Parts: sequence; C-alpha cells; structure tokens
Amino acid sequence: MGLFSNYRLLFACSLGAGLALVPAFTQAAGPVTLADHIKPMLKEYCFDCHNPQKQKGDLDLIPVAENGQMVENREVWEKIAELIETREMPPEKGPQPTDEQRDTLLKYIDGQLSKVDCTVDKNPGKVTIRRLNKEEYKNTIRDLLGVNYVPEDFPNDEVGYGYDNIGDVLSLPPMLMEKFLAAAEEIAQKAIVTNPMPQPVVQTLRLQEFGPQVDQAVDVASGRLSMMREAEVSRAVELKGAGEHIIRVRAFGDPAGPEAPKLKVSLDGKELRTFDVTALDKPQNYEVRVTGTGAPQKLSVAYLNNYVDENNPDPKLRGDRNLHIVKIEIESPPVAPALPESHKRLITRVPTPGQEREAANEIIRGFAQRAYRRPVTDTEVTRLVGFVDLAQKNGGTFYEGIQAAVQAALCSPHFLFRWELDPEAMKPGDTRALNDYEVASRLSYFLWSSMPDAELFALAAKGELLTGGNLEKQALRMMQDGRARAFVTNFAGQWLQIRNIYEASVDPDTFPKWDDSLKGAMKEETERFFEAIMKEDRPVTELIEADFTFLNEKLAKFYGLEGVKGKDFQRVTLPASSPRGGVLTQGSVLVSTSTPTRTSPVIRGKWILEQILGTPPPPPPPDVPPLNEQRQVNQTASLRQRFEQHRSAAECSGCHARMDPLGFALENFDATGAWRETDGKFPVDASGKLTNGTTFNGPKELKQVLKGNKNFVRSLTHNMMTYALGRGLEFYDRCAADVVMVETEKRGLRFSALVTGIVTSDPFLKRKRDLAQN
Repeated sequence: MGLFSNYRLLFACSLGAGLALVPAFTQAAGPVTLADHIKPMLKEYCFDCHNPQKQKGDLDLIPVAENGQMVENREVWEKIAELIETREMPPEKGPQPTDEQRDTLLKYIDGQLSKVDCTVDKNPGKVTIRRLNKEEYKNTIRDLLGVNYVPEDFPNDEVGYGYDNIGDVLSLPPMLMEKFLAAAEEIAQKAIVTNPMPQPVVQTLRLQEFGPQVDQAVDVASGRLSMMREAEVSRAVELKGAGEHIIRVRAFGDPAGPEAPKLKVSLDGKELRTFDVTALDKPQNYEVRVTGTGAPQKLSVAYLNNYVDENNPDPKLRGDRNLHIVKIEIESPPVAPALPESHKRLITRVPTPGQEREAANEIIRGFAQRAYRRPVTDTEVTRLVGFVDLAQKNGGTFYEGIQAAVQAALCSPHFLFRWELDPEAMKPGDTRALNDYEVASRLSYFLWSSMPDAELFALAAKGELLTGGNLEKQALRMMQDGRARAFVTNFAGQWLQIRNIYEASVDPDTFPKWDDSLKGAMKEETERFFEAIMKEDRPVTELIEADFTFLNEKLAKFYGLEGVKGKDFQRVTLPASSPRGGVLTQGSVLVSTSTPTRTSPVIRGKWILEQILGTPPPPPPPDVPPLNEQRQVNQTASLRQRFEQHRSAAECSGCHARMDPLGFALENFDATGAWRETDGKFPVDASGKLTNGTTFNGPKELKQVLKGNKNFVRSLTHNMMTYALGRGLEFYDRCAADVVMVETEKRGLRFSALVTGIVTSDPFLKRKRDLAQN
C-alpha cells in the first residue's frame, strides 16, 4: 500500500472522543519520550475507544503505543499528527489541549518519523517493469517511426494510485498481446514501402466522362463505351512528366461487312493512329505512344466505319458492325513512389547488389537502439536481420525483410516494456544508480509519455546526461517542447480528474442553456491553463488562484464574460472582481463533481480533500440513506439545510465537517459551472468553517485558505512523484519528497523547481533490488 492508505482511511472519523488532550498536561523536564509522555496520553484519552475489545474504526491503539519502532505504524502516527495539526481532533465538544501541548506532540511525532527515515540507508524503491500504456504506445510509435497510429480497440489500461502508468497494474493479458501483434503488422506496413523502385503510373479514365454521348450512337449503360453508329467522344487529359506516354484503349468489335471496325485515337484534333479492331468476343489492347506536354489536352476516340446490312445474301457480309471500348488508360513514365517520412527515417542506407546484409545490419541496429531505448547487442541485431535473410530466401524483397524485422521488434518485450535490468552480480537489497539510458527513458516518459529524442540519446551515449547539470537543463527544455502537452493531458488530466467530464451527465430539463459541446471546451480551458503554469514557470499555487484563464467565445459567454470573440481559445485576463481563476472554479472540475440535476458539496469537498490536499476521507458507513430529492422537499428547504439534516447522524458528522464546508464554498457555481446567486428560491450560502476554526465565505476566500495550506504543495509533490516513478509512494520516500518540497519552496514554488526536484531525487535516479529479480 502507498503512503496515504490503510489506517488513514479508518482514523479520520473514528477517533471520536479519543485523543482529548487535557489542559492539565504539562511538558515534563527533559526530552519527551513515547513511554513516559505520549503513551500515558493515549492511554487516558484514546484506549477507551481503541482497544482490542472495542476497536472503533477497526483500530486498536494499544499495540501502536507500546511499539517503540514507530516506523512500523508510520501511517497511524502520521494520521494522528494530521488530525491534531488541523484541530480535527480532539472533537470540538471534548476538552482541548493548549497550543503548546499540540506543538509538543507534533514535534515529537515529526522528529521520530524523520529520524527513522533519514538516519538509515536511503531506499530509493523499485519500480515494477512497466508495459507501455495506450498513450505511451501511441506516442512512441509516432516518435519512433513517424506513423500516426491510434490504438482505439486496445482495452483500457488499469489505474493504480490514481494513474494509468503504474507498473504494478499494467499487465499484458492475451487479448492485449493479440492487439499488439496486429498493430505491429499494420504499423510496419504503413512505415515501409516494400517496392520503392520507380514504377509506371497508370491512370484509368472514367468512360462516363467521355462525350458527347449521342442518343442511339453511344451507350455507356453497360459499363463500356459502345458505339452503334459513327461517332467521336472526347475528354480532357493531362500527360504529366517528360518522356513517352502510352494511351491504351482496350476494345472489341461486332464484325459485319468486308472490314473490321476502325478506331481512331486523336489528341487535340490531331490523329495519332487508326486501328482495325479485329478482336471479337475478347477485348484486346490498342496502344499509341506520345510525348507528354504537361498541359491539358483533349483526347478523342472515334468509330469511323459503321456498317449495317441485315439482308446481304453473303453471310460474311451480313450483320451490324459496332465498336465496344472496355477501358481507356494512360501509362506515364516510371516515377519513384512518394516515400513516407517513416520510410525515410528507417531506410538510412539503400543497398547495392551484394551488400544487402551489410545494409540490413546498419538499418536494424540504428532502429533497434531507438526502439529498445538502449544500446543493443550483436545477438539482438543478428536475430532481427534474420528476418531480412528469410524474406529474400523466400523470394521477397529487401524491404519486405526490413518490414518483417520492424514488426518483430515492435512485438518484443524490450519495446513493449520499459526495462531496467539489474546486473547479475547485484545482490538482493543492494541499491544502484540508473544508467544514462534508463534515466533518459524515465525523463521522457515522465514529461512526454514517449521515448527519448535524439538529444537525450546523444547525451546518454556520451555518458553526459547526469553530469554538468544536463539533467535539469533537459527537463527545462522538454517542458517547453510541444510533446510536453502529453504531460498536461496525462498527468493533469488524471490528477484533476478532468478526463471524467465526458462521463458526467447534465440534465437538459434542469439546465436548458447547457450544451454538451461545452465539455470539450471546459477540458481545453483547464489543459491550456495548466500548460501555461508549466511553460511560463509560474508558482504552483497559481493552480489554485490566478488572474487569467483560456476561453473561446462560447465558453466565455457561458461564464458570463464579455469581450471574447471567435472559436479559437485565447488567454483572458480575469476582472479583479471575478470569482473565477484557478482550477477549482473551472467548468471541467465543477461539472465533474456535480450530479446531473444539482451540485454536490460532498463530492466537491471530497475532491478538494483528495486531489488538492491529499487528505482523503474514509468511505461512508454502510446503509446511509440517500438525500431526499423529492420536489416538495426541494421547495421547502435549501440544499444546505437538507444536507445538514442528512449528516446529523453521529457516524457521519465527523467526515462531513471536513468535506462539506469546502464544497459549500463553491455553491455559487451550479452543476454546469455557471455562476448563480440563488439556488431555486433560496439565496446561496457559501460560507464555511473548518474543524480548526478557519472561516471563509465563497470561492475567493476558499482559494486563499487552500493556497496557504502546506498540504497542497505536499499533495501535488506526492502526486507528481507517483506519476513520474510509476509506483505509489512508500514511507521510505518521505525524506526525498520532503527535500523536493523544501527546494521548491526555496525557489518560490516555481513549477520548474518541482519538476527538477523530482528528476534529481534518489527515487528517480536509483533503484533497489528486491529479494526476487524482476
């Protein structure tokens, strides 16, 4: 389990009357100890509810207090410290400790846990071998081959710790492996032209475009151009390219009379040739060669010698002569096919006769190193080159062999997974630094959800990525690159849960002004806003409150903002009086945290606790009745009043005291994210009071409270580290996370400070081998 799991979910609402530190307690002389000071407090004020018999909240504190190894119950102690610091415990109605007593307890817990963390050998942790998820696969194929492939029919990736790039949950079931095999074949075919040699260009002309089609003389209804009387039809053509062109007419005739049907081919009124069409039932080709001009010309075909004599005594001369044209095509001089960028990127050397294997080795080695994201061995190259040998042995072309080799590489575990192979001599429990190539991959998949680019590979090849500040420089460069948009959509999209907006429903009867196309616009607003914070290197607290956003005309009007014109999104400076600014007041969040017919202060408050502050409440108790939504109730009581009645149960009030004030502060925004002053006929009450006594009214004051809460920076750091590492954080990550936060604060909470702090941390740059090798 991660750093924020297990007991924290049980402890928040279950302490009840426990931990009621009485004012009579005073600091003893000498150092505070667990046995002499902390345990007696827990015994007197907590054990009545948290003992082996009662275990309120499924928590027994007696063994926790008796265990001097605090690291073994780290999450319980961290939760105790959090509840004391926020004054959520002791309960408001119970005796309250003095500020000095709270400070004593907090300092003791923090000191003990920090001492446990930072005086032992640092443990950077170990990331489970990670399969590329759908987004990473798509982006890697794009950057590796230049092929835009969208894995639409791939199954959805599993999510762990809130993200879909977590190694522990990215399995490879047989159905997905089948998708990978099929995708590799399709991608390889798109990437490589198997016959890049110049080929003749043949253009087949539509017979229906020849005219005039005179009634009873020319008929195309049968799919062929049949001439029953003397006639000429024409159409415009363009003989492109220098050299000789072949005009090819495929035709047959109905014989009658003393001669065969005559076919005349003309260009711009000039006869090129007249043919005797001797073919009867089976059409034959009649060709004429001409030099192209590159300009439009008129191509004409004519039937010259119609004959009808049904009564001739000579059977050979009796009948009706006709001409039937089946096809007309123009064959232009050979030209090399237009090679896609993927082909040019892959085929770095065109083989000469007898040099095919040498060329294959060069091509495959370069490709495999990029595909596997590390130097490749001779054995790996030989294995892939074997596909070229096999293709040519079976009569295929060199390029078909390269295509097969690429397909095989795309099915390899070394491509589909992100490997960090430990040396065989490395013992279980040993820690090693990642090499330059491994760090390059971690960095690129963190910020780009894709493979390293040429600059990263070049630094890794020279062993310079981790020297001279290059790692930080590369992180800064990469955040300015267009590919960093993937970090916005994948990290921010999951952290803020704005991906969920497409799953949110809005009732059109309740909100007739709503338009579902606003969902995409709202998501775009948040993504562009987050991207601006990143690229402009602004303080991360501006994610909570900022004086700008990004809107198009439609979304601006929906928000009630004037002066924005056009469909394109543009940066908008918000008026000083505007309640908007920051992610909490953007439609993507507000709609995603509402129900179809109304707002939900509980969902919004829970979202702030979980995503913004990193202090999630426990699950609700079983059998909680739903909120009464009957119309007559809605008309006689405001939503706030109904919630206060709903949460009156003792088992619910503790958690709702944490969630509801946060959610009610956003009540001026309805379920569609639009501003309102009333909820039905009741004025909106957006005031709130936290369990620590802090009061606020409305979104602007709420944002000030959240900006000043250190839990926000801590939560953002932990979320970003989880995403960067591809694993949940554990207790041993605390020191590294704290260092990142301290350094970020020293640098003005700049976005770049947070990112560079993470990529230079031990968990990002090192790994520890478990008892079982991956």
